[in-house]
Amino acid sequence: MKWIELSIICERVATDEVTTLFSDYADNGIIEEDIEDTPEHVKITLYGPEGMSGEDFTAIVTERLNAAKINVIDMVTNEVDDSTWLNSWQQYIEPTEILPHIIINPAWQDYDAKPDDQIIEIDSELSFGTGAHETTRSCAKLLAKYSEGKEHKECLDIGTGTGILLLVAAKLGFHTLTGIDIDESAAKQAQINCDNNRVQATIIHGDLDVDYHGVADVVLANLTVDPLKMLLPVIDRKITDTGILIISGIIDDRYDEIMPYITEHWSIVEEVVEGPWHTFALQKI
Repeated sequence: MKWIELSIICERVATDEVTTLFSDYADNGIIEEDIEDTPEHVKITLYGPEGMSGEDFTAIVTERLNAAKINVIDMVTNEVDDSTWLNSWQQYIEPTEILPHIIINPAWQDYDAKPDDQIIEIDSELSFGTGAHETTRSCAKLLAKYSEGKEHKECLDIGTGTGILLLVAAKLGFHTLTGIDIDESAAKQAQINCDNNRVQATIIHGDLDVDYHGVADVVLANLTVDPLKMLLPVIDRKITDTGILIISGIIDDRYDEIMPYITEHWSIVEEVVEGPWHTFALQKI
């Protein structure tokens, strides 16, 4: 597989704005690097989605940067293969304590565990979710809070990716675990990570409405606004009457856009805000 690697050099003060602007490409890796002898600038590297040409990806990036009025000092596009892409971002991934004493550890790194630590080992030939992102941490925080009394019930993770939140649910005591993803490669990787961590889970490659036939007690959906708008009415049919739905991936700029979709079917139990990201615990109305 070939990847489009696009590097932007911009002012350091714009780092958060740029990474937020391209959060929909974060699954493929966003790398921030210092520039020697130029501390006021930073290099931000993005990787385009599979199948997109360099010209199209550059056009999208340029349009967003211009619309946001971000001053770009330089922009360079390259085509890289799988091994180069993997080596590019793997060197930046560090172990992450997603919850107290629950550690997400990349398989290619050693970690000196403390006696009370529970290690979740994640490997991926695709994108890598480390648990370091605000949305993942917030989902885990709410999952821990609202799992009490539901440990022997079912946890469903929609858009499970590498399966991190599903594996956190296992550490929190859930006995019945289901993950679903429309991306076949992601579903396969989630299954591999569950197997490697000796966690029994049902991983489904498919559509939530058609291919998941149960009702779960806790549902996780760390996605983005567009899929949430489509899925919130469907999730209403896939959760128990007293279940908790935890959603994230809602950025400041699209907060008002998603709210009518939330309030139509759900009542807000709690909201957690980290940086520009909003995470909700919801229940059926």
